[in-house]
Amino acid sequence: MQILFMIIGRKMKITKRQLRKIIKEAIDVVNAETGELLIFDDQSEVDASGGNIKSDAPEAAAMEIMKRLGIIDDAEFETGAFPETGDIPTYSLPNDKWEMLEDEIHGKRHKRKAKKDMERLNIDNLMTRLEDWAVNAGEEYAADNPGVDTQDIAWDLAQGAEYSFEPDEWEMLLYGGPFEGPDDLHTYAADLIA
Repeated sequence: MQILFMIIGRKMKITKRQLRKIIKEAIDVVNAETGELLIFDDQSEVDASGGNIKSDAPEAAAMEIMKRLGIIDDAEFETGAFPETGDIPTYSLPNDKWEMLEDEIHGKRHKRKAKKDMERLNIDNLMTRLEDWAVNAGEEYAADNPGVDTQDIAWDLAQGAEYSFEPDEWEMLLYGGPFEGPDDLHTYAADLIA
């Protein structure tokens, strides 16, 4: 679908997709008791101080989540009641319903992040990554330097293992694994390299 616009005597074709980019759509849901705001928008915007205002969820999610939670009937459409939101459609919810909505959005996001971090920091996964790193480092060094004994360079190569892990992952390897400190970990990696 294309829409024709007349701009200073010129015809201009704009697709529906382009029009959506031009017309910024968003929905705000405000806590009627505290004034807290949830922003449902497909993109971030810049506030007066120059910082980005991050939306809580995509615009299409607002009505869908409220319907799924059974709180859509409690949402009152506000017009002009909240001038700080400009012309953005704003729905007002009682405190308990607003908290349900906030928990649905932020609670699930927090649980997903915590689950991902737990998996990322799992000592068994980290040990497997360390072992894979050490074996690969040894193989790559041997391939690049044929005929050189990797035992001579294994300790030096093992010193570089730390840079293949995030700082919190390295800490977990050092203190949550079977090692008694950095030298023990480097010795383990060096043995695998050699």
